[in-house]
Amino acid sequence: METKDDVVGSIHEIYRNSGAGTSRQLEALRALGRAGGPKAAQLLWQIYEGTSAGSVTQMTCIAALGEAARGF
Repeated sequence: METKDDVVGSIHEIYRNSGAGTSRQLEALRALGRAGGPKAAQLLWQIYEGTSAGSVTQMTCIAALGEAARGF
């Protein structure tokens, strides 16, 4: 991996390959937030919009988006 976007892409792949709502999936969302930057924020927003309102996944996305904003 040569760039931050490579890392973000790998973390997103881990998210997609994890079972819905699993601790592994939620930790991947947290990792996307910690990675930060525009690509991570875009992916987190897409995931947020595609999940059920009030779900643990959606709440994790909100927190991760806040973390990702620090990378701008």
